[in-house]
Amino acid sequence: MTDRSIAHGTFTLERQYPASPARVFRAWADPAIKQRWFGGGQAPQVFDFREGGREYSEGEGGGATFIFDVTYQDIVENNRIVYTYHMSMNGKRISVSVAAIELFADGEGTRMTVTEHGCFFDGLDTIEQRRAGTEQMVDALGAELARN
Repeated sequence: MTDRSIAHGTFTLERQYPASPARVFRAWADPAIKQRWFGGGQAPQVFDFREGGREYSEGEGGGATFIFDVTYQDIVENNRIVYTYHMSMNGKRISVSVAAIELFADGEGTRMTVTEHGCFFDGLDTIEQRRAGTEQMVDALGAELARN
């Protein structure tokens, strides 16, 4: 029998963007904008941005097939997005997480806080890998917001 394990982890990231909370929120909510900065530019197969809605992406990366499957739990326009998601790699579930995106007006810009609580399974994913991936993602969001 294979050893099974769960590693628990939480991290928080904070970024300042030179854009209004409405513009940052729209970058999460509009599928055309989100595709430019999230997930390497690949369009999700499902994008239903509403409470109870789902986002689903399946794609190749690093010789593996990954699935990102989201359910939106709470959405307050221009203020917060809370979602749960699981990730799979080559058909094996590697993690389940809850993520909270909070947007705060800060002068003429926005302070965004991302907090994630995750369960990482059987050594196939780690909190360090997830944090690094999320840092790349929020930096790509910053580059997208700086475009205009």
